Formats: sequence, structure tokens, C-alpha cells
Amino acid sequence: MTDQATSPDPRPCVLVTGAAGFTGHHMVMQAARAGLRLRATDVSSRHYGALFDALGVEFVVADLTRREGLDRLLEGVDAVFHVAGIHDYSTPDEVIFAVNVKAVENLCDAAVVAGVGRFIHLSSVGVYGYDWRSGIPVGEDAEKLTPPLNNYNVSKWEGEKVVHRYQREKGLRATIFRPAAIYGPRSEYGLFNAFREIESSRGKRRMLIAGKGDRIEAFLHVDDMCRAVLFAFEHDETIGEVYNISDDSRMTTAEFFQLVARELFGAEKPFLRVPMGLLLPIAAISQRLAKWRKTRPALEVGTLHYLSCDRCWDTSKLAATGFKLIHPSAEEGLRETLAWYRENGWFRP
Repeated sequence: MTDQATSPDPRPCVLVTGAAGFTGHHMVMQAARAGLRLRATDVSSRHYGALFDALGVEFVVADLTRREGLDRLLEGVDAVFHVAGIHDYSTPDEVIFAVNVKAVENLCDAAVVAGVGRFIHLSSVGVYGYDWRSGIPVGEDAEKLTPPLNNYNVSKWEGEKVVHRYQREKGLRATIFRPAAIYGPRSEYGLFNAFREIESSRGKRRMLIAGKGDRIEAFLHVDDMCRAVLFAFEHDETIGEVYNISDDSRMTTAEFFQLVARELFGAEKPFLRVPMGLLLPIAAISQRLAKWRKTRPALEVGTLHYLSCDRCWDTSKLAATGFKLIHPSAEEGLRETLAWYRENGWFRP
């Protein structure tokens, strides 16, 4: 009989990509709590090396944009949770497409070669383009009324099409999630930028807001995103499916701004509303100057397009599987998240 101390670990081995990013490190923590054997990968561990060590997670540095070395990375892996991606509208096209498209193809190919049993891919609700029919939830099979409106969402759609192709042609057992705007502790981008912008108005009489602030918002707590991935991993009926995932929010952008204002500095503020028609040419100029100076633009056209449209997603397909959110209310989840930022010194108490 083999000695128990040297017996192979019977738990399934899961590879989490983008492990040192915001959603990625939360995915590692939740998967570890679920008792999975983990291999985590990213281009570096950033400041999460100690976390991975404490959780007993094997961390492997890898560049997914390069096919070489991925066979070894996936050796012995039973499932891939593909979280890695760039979410930044100002990233040059050649970089964002390398990470959000070419890396997906490399990983799918390596997963097929390695005989990986499950592949769970994080896409974006932005692949639909934007539905201008106010307040009508967009389902997974909805017709795209516009193409994706920025390079990030175009790249996510192209990456998703790669997964579909490997499903169809190579038998990849994949599930695809299209999340709304993900938020939670330790995020350094996305909604965190909105929090920071609102915080900057602390000492001002009015808060700047683009447009009327009447567009519908939808959010997703990072814990629910990670729980959905684990749920899909445990339920084979999700194989071959695509799911929208967002909370039940239907607040407007103005309501979101005022909620954040109340939490960050204890009071609502009147708005300084700037028309989108004025901001769009300013953003275009800002982006050209930033490209010339090799800096980040102060204002992005992609962000303004995002803010110009309702974000209202039909999540009934995922709900029908039996999956339930633990943060169905953005109001409750955002309060907890902003409290974490205050308590940990990211914003003033």
C-alpha cells in the first residue's frame, strides 16, 4: 500500500489565469476555499505572492500570448478558469488583441492538447454592442444592434469567438460568462475609477457627471463572479452554454453617483452635468494628445460610449440553472466595498 504522505493528491487540478489581477486573485481565494488543487498563472505575482504561498497555491509565471511553454503549464490540469485579460480602453490594439484574443487561442489549443476536461471563459456583456431600447434587458441570443463600441469589447468578442470555434471543431468543453461591471475590494480599475472620480469632488460644491445621468446601470460583485465559475465547474449541464451575469440593479448613473457620495463623504451633492456632445470631441483630442505624449488620456471616447447606453442584462438563463447571487443588491454590495476602501486607507474615512 502506498504511504498516505506520498499518495497523489486526488483533488482536481484547476489552472486560474490572470491570478494576480483583481478578479483573478479573488478567484484563487474562492477556489482554494472550495478545496480545489490550484495552479495559478500570470506574468508576475505582483503583490499576491504571499497570498498564494499562504493558500498553498502553485504559482507559475507564464505569458499566454506565447504558445511555447503552455503544454507544460497545463500538464496535469483538469480544468481552466480563464480570467486573464486586459480591461483598459486606452491599451494599444496590438497589445489588447494579443492578450484578449491570441492568448485565448493559445490557451484553448493547449487545453485541447492536454485533454483538459473543463474550460470556463470570462467574456463581457459589452460583446453585444449596446441596446438603445431603453430598459429592455438584453439576453444571450439578442441581435447585436451595434458592434462592440471600443477595442476592449471588440477584443472580448473576438476572444469569445475563438472559444466557440474550439468548442465546435475540437470538442472543447467550455462555458462562457458575460459579466457586467465587476466590483469589490482591491479593484484598481473599472468601477474603482468612478469611485476615485467621485472622491475627487469631496471639497467641491458640485460633482461632475457626463450627460444626464439617467442611463440604467448593472453591476456584479466579484464574489458572485467567482461563485458562478465554481458553480459551472460543478454542473456539467453548463457545458456549451453562454450566460449573462449581473446583479439585479436597475439604478441610474445619477443614483449610483449619489450612493457613492453618501458613502465616501456622508452627503449627496448637486451635479455639474456636461453634455455628451461636448465631451466626445474633447475625449477624442485627449486620446490623440496622450498617444503623441505616450501618456494616459484624461478622458476616453470608449468610456463615454459606455456611459451613453443603458446597461440592462437578462440573467434569467443563469437563474434557471439554480445559481443564486449572494449580492443581488448593488446598494448593499457597494456599501460594503466602499467601507473596505475607507477602512484600508484607499479613501479618507
